[in-house]
Amino acid sequence: MLENVRKYPVATTVVIAIYYAVGVIGLSLEVSMMLFKNLIPFTLLFSLYFVWLFQENPGKQFYFGWLTIFLLGFLVEVLGVNTGFIFGEYTYGKTLGFKLWNTPLVIGVNWLLLIYSSRALIGIFTRSRWLTWLAGGALMVLYDIVLEPIAIRLDMWNWYLSPVPVQNYIAWFIVSFIFFVISDLFFKRIENKIAPAMFIVQFIFFVTLNIVYYFT
Repeated sequence: MLENVRKYPVATTVVIAIYYAVGVIGLSLEVSMMLFKNLIPFTLLFSLYFVWLFQENPGKQFYFGWLTIFLLGFLVEVLGVNTGFIFGEYTYGKTLGFKLWNTPLVIGVNWLLLIYSSRALIGIFTRSRWLTWLAGGALMVLYDIVLEPIAIRLDMWNWYLSPVPVQNYIAWFIVSFIFFVISDLFFKRIENKIAPAMFIVQFIFFVTLNIVYYFT
C-alpha cells in the first residue's frame, strides 16, 4: 500500500494542502478553534509521517540523522525556555501537548520537519554547502516571522515581553544554520518528492492565518 501512495506525489501534495486549508478554516472559527488547536501536535506528526513516506531509500544514516535533529531541536528548546538565554524569555502553553522539562516533546518534531523540508526545498536550487547553510538560516527566520503571531494567538508559546525580541530571530538564524551544518553529516542530497511542498504548504498556512486574523 505504501508503494502505491508513493506513486502519486502530486495527488498526495493536494491532499496535504486540503488538510491544511481545512485547518485554516477550523482555526478561524470560534466554534471549532479549540478542537483544531488540540489537533496541532497530531498534524505535526502526520506531516512528518508523509515526509518519511516519500523518502527514497531511508537507511541507518537517515534515521540517525533524523533522531539527531529531533533531539537537538528538543534540547535547544529545553535550554531556551528554562534559561531565556537563547531565544529570550518565553514559556510554552498547552497547545503543543505533553511537556518534559517545561518543553513539549513535539517541538523536536517541529524542528526536524522544518530543517529537513526546508533543506529539501533549497536543494532544488543549489548544491553549494555555504549557500545552503545561509539560505537555510534565512528561510527559517522568514518562517518564524510569519509563525510567531499565530503561535502566540493559539497558545503554542508566549513571550514575557512584547513584541517578540530581536534576540529570538537572531537565535533562529544561528541555531538553524548550525542544524543545517550538522545535517550535512547525514543528508548529502535529499531525494524526497513531498518534503519541499510540505514546507511551502506550511508557510502558506501561517501566512493565510495571519491575514485571516488581521481582518477578524
